[in-house]
Amino acid sequence: MQETLNALRQVPNVTSVKHLNASDQDEGFNLDSIQDLLANRKKVTLIGKNGCAVFFAQKSNIVLIRSKANVNLGAIDLILDSIK
Repeated sequence: MQETLNALRQVPNVTSVKHLNASDQDEGFNLDSIQDLLANRKKVTLIGKNGCAVFFAQKSNIVLIRSKANVNLGAIDLILDSIK
């Protein structure tokens, strides 16, 4: 998983890649809500005018990828799809 996170960090315009867990409550994330959102899907992409956020779930791992508005979402998808 660490190799995947490092590859995501190399995608142009990706500003941060973070592994979310219960200790991240200080950032204002409600982990239970995110887990509910991802209950029936592997990935959720939120797109805004100032950037994008991609939540990706694999087993009990949740990864948050933040980016600028002009990121190549196809490159992110390609890397995430390579995870078995």
